[in-house]
Amino acid sequence: MDLVQLEHFLAVVAERTFTRAAERVSRTQPAVSQSIRRLEDAIGTPLFVRDGHDVTLTEAGRLLAAQARRIVGIRDDALRQIGQLATLKAGTVAIAAHESAAMYLLPAALRGYVNQFPDIKVALYRNEVSEIPRQVMDREVDVGFVRDAPSFRELRLTEIHVDQMVLIVAPDHPLAARANLTIHDLAGEPFVLHSQCSATANTVHQVSERFTVKLRVAAELWSFENIKGFVREGVGLGIVPLVTVREDLRAGTLARITMPPLEIPRRTLMIHREQGYLSECASELIKMLQTFNWGALPPARRPTLVAAARRVGQIGAPRAPSRRRVRAR
Repeated sequence: MDLVQLEHFLAVVAERTFTRAAERVSRTQPAVSQSIRRLEDAIGTPLFVRDGHDVTLTEAGRLLAAQARRIVGIRDDALRQIGQLATLKAGTVAIAAHESAAMYLLPAALRGYVNQFPDIKVALYRNEVSEIPRQVMDREVDVGFVRDAPSFRELRLTEIHVDQMVLIVAPDHPLAARANLTIHDLAGEPFVLHSQCSATANTVHQVSERFTVKLRVAAELWSFENIKGFVREGVGLGIVPLVTVREDLRAGTLARITMPPLEIPRRTLMIHREQGYLSECASELIKMLQTFNWGALPPARRPTLVAAARRVGQIGAPRAPSRRRVRAR
């Protein structure tokens, strides 16, 4: 039994004669008759009662007709959905990104894609940066955003944003009003760092040894928003990417201290597979992000755009599919 035989069978059911059924499927009448005989042989029982020119269904024929319509319908629906993928009328594109990219860079960059392709679901996952290259290689996600060039040569990378880590304090902190500070003015001050930013912790340690000044890490937290909250409450000084605090600095809810030894360069790279299959929706996303004017990003916002898109179901929940557990990053 095959789909062509089922199509011929349903044509006969609809037209009630082999001649009209042959015209319906653009075949000769003998070809349709032979197709039905082969179908009956495969099933082992007659499907039609032949009374002159007209035919009626047997009990087995009536049973098969109901199932055949469902089978052919599933085939047609699958072809329709595949066609929609090619025309960007359906599909999903999965993105994995480190925290500052997911929450501060991508919302503005994805706005154009979401507007242009409203039928494509964007699944944006905030992941641990060390896991993202493997996830792209294993096709768990289509596109990744990382800070350093991955070791996988099969991945193509594009530098999309250059930033730096900056020192922040509460606006009423005594240090905020002082000018010409040196690293020694920070001695004994508590620092609030990101628990997953090893480069920041290493820099604090190296600066402490280099200038023989004790820089005390008071807390390691799980997000930059968390760090900003602690700093506002006066728990300590924070070191965060500039893109995460632009709006806060403008509003005066946080203050920046210029301290070159602690200002660490930080870049964001977009990575994706260079060879092999890449869906149409992923290809369009990559092209759009490669041409996006990242230098014209507005002041960093809290993740309101991502939250709004998630409420309408277009941007996925922040946990990536993975064979291994991935910590939020």
